[in-house]
Amino acid sequence: MLETKAPGRICFFGDHQDYLTLPVIAGTIDRFIKIKGKPNGKDYLQLKLINFDSELKINLKEPLKILKKGDYLRSSIRVLNRNGITLNKGYDVEIKGDIPINAGLSSSSALTVAWLRFLVKAAVPDSKFDDEQFARWAFESEVLEFNEAGGLMDQYTISIGGLLYINTLETSYKQLKISMGKIIIGDSGIKKKTQDILQRLKDGATKAIEIVQKHNPNFRIHNAKKQDFYELRKNLPFDLQPYFYAAVFNHEITQSALLEFNNSNCDLNKISQLINAHQDILDKKLNNTPNEMIRMMDAAKSAGAKATKIVGSGGGGCFLAMIDPQDEKKVLNSILNAGAEDAFSVKLI
Repeated sequence: MLETKAPGRICFFGDHQDYLTLPVIAGTIDRFIKIKGKPNGKDYLQLKLINFDSELKINLKEPLKILKKGDYLRSSIRVLNRNGITLNKGYDVEIKGDIPINAGLSSSSALTVAWLRFLVKAAVPDSKFDDEQFARWAFESEVLEFNEAGGLMDQYTISIGGLLYINTLETSYKQLKISMGKIIIGDSGIKKKTQDILQRLKDGATKAIEIVQKHNPNFRIHNAKKQDFYELRKNLPFDLQPYFYAAVFNHEITQSALLEFNNSNCDLNKISQLINAHQDILDKKLNNTPNEMIRMMDAAKSAGAKATKIVGSGGGGCFLAMIDPQDEKKVLNSILNAGAEDAFSVKLI
């Protein structure tokens, strides 16, 4: 029996920044997608998707030339085939998890990473590949294969694990050895259209930056400061100014958070304030937080949460709440009473 798993992730800083090649700070949590399988003596993979109460068959002789958008199971096989890793024997496979689906905790990337690890273990059991290689394969399988709008935060965070500062421009990372204290996830139950949201926000930010650079050829978003926004916004139409504001100010927030994380006496109260500032921009500038979720976050804060922020693309799904341990039950109940579908505590791993 072969078994693999991959965790979900939380983005603390840098939402809607990685696809601009700006840095992010994200961490993996103790919720997983788990895969197990055994050889079936056939030339196909028979997959049982427990959470969806459905089954899927993948013939190993399929040409895989044209794939349905979002079919990361087959795109992963295609990516590995291009890299000389080919699975030649069939398996009966069971896939299940306790990460909320399409809710901002990156269940899709967790599935892709766990699936790639399973395929590699089945096809070339004696080969060893590092975590960054799985991150690259996962990014290729999800984003590049389908020309999707996302960046590389999810695949790298989930493949490598822990709390990471990821420099997406240089594709490098740094492990942050900091405890974030007690964290609660609220699942709003509000369905979201991830790719639509990502595409809208990416297009807005990209257009804004291109116009600014056209008028100011030496401008680089990676070096931008708050004052640059006020000096350069005159070049932008009014509807693009919020995207530029978010790109510049959220980048500064991420850099401020990194400085605090690198402090030997990291102050989680300052981190909480920065998370709240980040959320304020996501809500007021990028409009990615539904009013129902704002009410849930406000309820969490009234019950003692120090910081709340939507996670993932936004438009629905989950949010995080940073709390003191003694407030855990009170905050959990407040989120549920405010209309959330679920609320649970998580640990960074």
